[in-house]
Amino acid sequence: MALSDVTFNIRGRKFGAHKAILAMGSPVFAAMFTHPTKEMLSGEVEVEDVDPDVFQEVLRYMYTGSPQSTAMDTMALGLLAAAEKYLLDQLKTRCESHLIRKMSAKNCLDLLTLTTHHPAEHLKKFAIEYFRSYPSEVMGTDNWKKLKEENPALLCDLQQMVLTAQTV
Repeated sequence: MALSDVTFNIRGRKFGAHKAILAMGSPVFAAMFTHPTKEMLSGEVEVEDVDPDVFQEVLRYMYTGSPQSTAMDTMALGLLAAAEKYLLDQLKTRCESHLIRKMSAKNCLDLLTLTTHHPAEHLKKFAIEYFRSYPSEVMGTDNWKKLKEENPALLCDLQQMVLTAQTV
């Protein structure tokens, strides 16, 4: 990227960006680039917990204010997690809305699980309501069988969340 003043290394892929633009859009980047952090001093940022394609889309969003529609279809879960990490509230809201529109018995447990790691109250509320409305369909999925075999404690936590959550 022309005249970039910071380079992100995302699992071996490099992305150039501009500190001023990132700092204006994200309190996390603002803190990173306005204090004498390692990243500020070196102009390089290592990120291991975000997929490179997701990070590229986060940068696109920060520069344009709009994610690609195809990106929402393929990486909304990753974008939601990245939006939470970098405190990009509008992107997070867009991701939640997109995931709510795409809610199904097949992905309901995945979305509920996501809300245990990344606060997304609207998504959580909708997933709980979906599960309550279609319990047989959700419990009939491969995801249910997989969780039952591989992580029964998580499945029990999700069931407890659905059964005890107060929805208004």
